[in-house]
Amino acid sequence: MVQAGLLSTLMQREVKVAVVDHDEEYLSFMCYDGYAATVIVDQNSELTFDALTVGNYLNELETVDIWLDPDYSNFPSGVDMWIESEDGVTRPVNSQEYYTFSGNISVGNADPGTYEAPITLYATWEGGDAVVETCPIKVIILSGPKIRKILLSGNTTNIPLKTYQEWVFQIEVNNSGTPRNLTIKDTIPAEFDVLSVSESAGNATYAPAGGGQAATKLEWSVELGAGESTHLNVTIATRLSPSGKFYAFTSCDTYDLNEGAEIVGYGIVSNKLTVEANIGCEDDNDNTGSSNTTNENNGNGESHGRG
Repeated sequence: MVQAGLLSTLMQREVKVAVVDHDEEYLSFMCYDGYAATVIVDQNSELTFDALTVGNYLNELETVDIWLDPDYSNFPSGVDMWIESEDGVTRPVNSQEYYTFSGNISVGNADPGTYEAPITLYATWEGGDAVVETCPIKVIILSGPKIRKILLSGNTTNIPLKTYQEWVFQIEVNNSGTPRNLTIKDTIPAEFDVLSVSESAGNATYAPAGGGQAATKLEWSVELGAGESTHLNVTIATRLSPSGKFYAFTSCDTYDLNEGAEIVGYGIVSNKLTVEANIGCEDDNDNTGSSNTTNENNGNGESHGRG
């Protein structure tokens, strides 16, 4: 009954509620450590779960129609939850049988924390009705995965034009939520060659998009357990021009070492790293006639990627 995203080692008990005068006739619902269900969900994710199991122990021929009325007022903004039958459409439960109501929760950038949704059960049968306060649903919202970039080595300012430069940066991913498989994508602009990639876990691949002097696309797949973190080191260098005469950069400017790395499917993007080429600008102006106007094409139709 307990599904992925719920605690599976909870103490279970059946709560019996007398709704008629006979001691042997009652409605029941299942609780796990005091909750109808405990749902663990990450930010920016969605899951389906078993919300509440109800039993009918009225007389042998009595079918009970049941609907649930949950209270979501304790939830923060960014949480959308739905419990089966909350629209007032009843579910029939035959005598001596159980029925499990399903639920669905979708969480955006909601505040992490623990929240409760009380549930009121309404039951009707031939000749009677009842209103029962059941165990609430506990919702635990965990912060989603986090990603950042760190420059490990290389100049960030006072970079001369048309000279060989090298950098090492790190993409770090932390998973504070439930275990998951993550795919991280990044783009290294066409001014750079990727010399090496070293991952502490998972598998990373990279290749120029379209080949030759184009930007390089990086993709990294990794599996992380709850609370685990890992990193990927990338070594890049200024790329030699197609003529073989000089290296990027050809104009004084601020350049992206890479775009913000994205955790695919989560909409989570890291910071990006930038560097500034600002030595030799006078020579560049003398050669071009004006600053930042004439540069050797890098092969993808652009002179360079600006910050």
